[in-house]
Amino acid sequence: YFIQSNLSLKMPDAKRNCGPEDAIEPPVLSKEFSSSDKAPQKSKTRPDGRKWNELRPLFMKAGIITKAQGSVYLEMGNTKLIAAVYGPKEIVKREEFSLKGKVFCEFKFMPFAKIHYCEPRQNFEEKIISKCICDAMEGVILLERFPKAQVDISVQVIEDDGGVLPLALTAASVAVGNANIEIKDLVVGTTLRFFDAENLLVDPNGEEEHGRHSRILGGAGFHMAILPSLSQISYLKQTGRIEQSQAKDCIETSWEACLRLATGIKKLMKESIEETEEIR
Repeated sequence: YFIQSNLSLKMPDAKRNCGPEDAIEPPVLSKEFSSSDKAPQKSKTRPDGRKWNELRPLFMKAGIITKAQGSVYLEMGNTKLIAAVYGPKEIVKREEFSLKGKVFCEFKFMPFAKIHYCEPRQNFEEKIISKCICDAMEGVILLERFPKAQVDISVQVIEDDGGVLPLALTAASVAVGNANIEIKDLVVGTTLRFFDAENLLVDPNGEEEHGRHSRILGGAGFHMAILPSLSQISYLKQTGRIEQSQAKDCIETSWEACLRLATGIKKLMKESIEETEEIR
């Protein structure tokens, strides 16, 4: 009995990809950073040449998926994603009658969107972002206009270089508008990376959001989306620690950045509508 119990303990776990017993850790080839490293300050330019409050270049093309009622390709810096809207359509499942429609959202990273491989199955992070987009869109779409119907929103990230969540909210809102679904206002969001009063970055890229500064210096991430015409906050998420006195500065800075982004989004939407009318 004692021998059998020892053998059972040595059996490999079928649910794990175990390496060989004599495996060693790979050598670290990257540069070691000390805790004395400092994050970029407001008075200095960032590695990509931007100021601390400057947004990345924006590109947008609406109506790129012909089989969808509404779609948009949105690119901000190296972050690229596609959003598509299908519906409103009748709910297939047998459910109780509702005077308001429903919104279903699916957010997914493409397998090559990140440095590491992304599984085809939705992971926990993608499910959380899907829920955030769904909640934000339910508060914007006039669901009472189509009872017993649903709107399906699909957001796929082609490349992740920072600021994915607010940009996904923006893309979903533009795609819904492109589908001629009545909404209260556009949802426009941006990300802010906060270290302290002198170390504040608006619209960080992937290195600034997840790179060495965030790993060594800590800091906090601040994701906010607003309804610019109604002057309301549609979504707000904080990761990390921010003092109560500093939260106001983060909200004001993010608000100003969202307003500047909303101006560019509306301009690109107007140009896209004019191009569509010329083609027709």
